[in-house]
Amino acid sequence: MTLFGTYFETIPLILIALFAVCFVYLAIHYGLYHFRTSKTKLSPNNNAQPSVSVVLTSKNGEKLLTDNLTYLLEQNYPKLEVVVVDYDSFDNTQYVLQVFKSNYPDKLKIVRLEKDVNNYKGKKFPLSIGIQSAKNDIILLTENDCVPKSFDWVEKMVAPFANPKTQIVLGYHGLESRKGMLNAFEQYENLSHSAMMFGTALMHRPYCGVGRNMAYRRQFFFDNKGFIKQYNIPYGDDDLFVNKNGNSSNTGICLEEEAYVVSQPPKTVGAWMDQRRRLHSTIKRYKASDKTLLLLRTLAVTLFYLCGILLYVLNPLPILGFVLLGVLVVKIAWQIVCNFQLCRRLNIKRYISALSPFFEIYFLFANTILFLSTLRHKNGNGSNS
Repeated sequence: MTLFGTYFETIPLILIALFAVCFVYLAIHYGLYHFRTSKTKLSPNNNAQPSVSVVLTSKNGEKLLTDNLTYLLEQNYPKLEVVVVDYDSFDNTQYVLQVFKSNYPDKLKIVRLEKDVNNYKGKKFPLSIGIQSAKNDIILLTENDCVPKSFDWVEKMVAPFANPKTQIVLGYHGLESRKGMLNAFEQYENLSHSAMMFGTALMHRPYCGVGRNMAYRRQFFFDNKGFIKQYNIPYGDDDLFVNKNGNSSNTGICLEEEAYVVSQPPKTVGAWMDQRRRLHSTIKRYKASDKTLLLLRTLAVTLFYLCGILLYVLNPLPILGFVLLGVLVVKIAWQIVCNFQLCRRLNIKRYISALSPFFEIYFLFANTILFLSTLRHKNGNGSNS
């Protein structure tokens, strides 16, 4: 075939076509998930103020509860209870909770489970007990290492329930900013995951949630049989629940800054890898369409760079090298702009956006290796809760 007066063999033509398709796909991807999320409108006020139960589990969480529980109990919300499920603890958690109970007798509910009661791995069973023990209409989930950004967290997170069709609300969970490259990798991964989570929900195709900041109606949880079908899976009380039960009409999001929660990220590479392994162990249980969506992103990045390199080496057209460089610059610039806007919206350090092309390539290889490693463990076994 002749193109621009130059004869092209089949392979270069295929590479050019793949390179172009991947470029367009990635440009649309950054726009739909990163840029659109950064520009989404804030949630409406909910004047109805439904009754809310904040539910969390704690295992040997003496210090975390001491530091963080006050932020939940002091929320500016009139119809509120906080349910803490203390399970399998052998530290002073129960005594810390009793002190809080004496100061907040009408607001704090304590549920204690002994070790031999929970025959399942992970926190799904204790969390289910906490939800059963809750008395209010809306269940707002968090964890004992999370701190809300404001005392209006509850009010903002339940505002989307003003829509009677809304059954699930997804909130943002951020990571404390620290110095060092490990934190930069953690921040980018959280940014990328948040973009996909909120972006798919905005497109009415929710596929996951984060249990550190998520809410749903209590009756909706029971109508869908809670975690009964997932008790044998150690993880996924958040993302698998949304993946199986979220749909185009029942899932809302809350991206107001007052509704953010922040937790401390893992401090070592080993702890971070353990956390990532737990999260990735549930992906293979997603719906086929959602697994395909995640695979397409990885495939597009891989083929974009691979085809670009091969075309540069083959160089069937003298000017092609400049064209490839120009497309690469446009792709990286648009990627940085979209990530910059999202970093600004989510209060993430702006330099993460500048490094996002590098991080994208790193996680392309890291996630592939991690995915292959999780396939060797049935039902996610081999990781710690």
